[in-house]
Amino acid sequence: MDYAQIPVSTAAWGLNGILVVNVKAYADRRAHIEGELARFGLHGELVLEHDADEITPEIDSLYYRPEAGERLTKGHKSCGLKHVAIMQRIVARGWRHCLVLEDDAVLLPGFRRGVDAALRELDRDYSGAATVCYIGCGGNWYTPRSQRRPGQSLYPATKGRLADSYIIGADAARLRLDWIARNKMRGAIDNEFDRMDTELGIRMLWLEPTVVEQGTKLGRFGSTLEGRWPAPIQGALHRLERFRRKYLYQLWR
Repeated sequence: MDYAQIPVSTAAWGLNGILVVNVKAYADRRAHIEGELARFGLHGELVLEHDADEITPEIDSLYYRPEAGERLTKGHKSCGLKHVAIMQRIVARGWRHCLVLEDDAVLLPGFRRGVDAALRELDRDYSGAATVCYIGCGGNWYTPRSQRRPGQSLYPATKGRLADSYIIGADAARLRLDWIARNKMRGAIDNEFDRMDTELGIRMLWLEPTVVEQGTKLGRFGSTLEGRWPAPIQGALHRLERFRRKYLYQLWR
C-alpha cells in the first residue's frame, strides 16, 4: 500500500501534533518541509520564535551559562531555544506524542510505517515512562544488527541521534525544562539533550530502520551551523559515512 497517496490527519497517526523548527527568513526550508509533510497528508506547526537576531541578553542568561558564549554561535543558541519553545508548547498542551522535525528533514518512503511502529511500541512497552524516540539517522548511528530482533522497531540507546527528528511527550519535555531551569545549557542542543536525559533517566530509543534523513547532510542545503564543507562535498561525505556505518560495519556487529 502506498501510504503517501492516502490523505490522513495527524491524529489518525496517533500523534497529538507535529512541531517544526524554522527560521523566519528560511523560506526555502519552510517550503521544503511543508512539501515533505504534504506527501503524507500531514501539516506541521512552525516554531518561529527565538531567531538568532531576537536573542536578548535576558533570554540568553535565562537559558545559557556564561561559558556557552565561548562555544556557541547565536545560530546554535537559536536552534537550542527553538527546541525549548517546542517543549514548552508540548507541556502546556499536555501532549503525549509529538513529532519534532527540523526544517531540513527528508522523509523516507517508510516514514508512516516507521512512525506507526514507534507509536505502537511506545504505547505497549513504555507506557508511563519518560521517553524520547529518535526516528532519523542523525550522525549515521544505527543499532548493531546483532542486537535487532524480528518484529521489534525500538531499541534502547545511551545517546540521542541529533535533534532533527524525534517523538517526545509532556513527561519527558517537562523533565528537560526543569533541568534547564536548574542547570542552564552550555553546549549545542544535541549534546545537552544527551547530558540531561542521561542524568534524568529519560529513556532514549532508536527506531530501526530509520525513516528520516537530514537534508543539510545530504547536501540539499548549506549548513548555517557547521559550514565546514560546501553542500555537494558535505552530501558526498555523508553518503560515504552512511555506507560505512549502515552496511559495512554491520557485517561484524
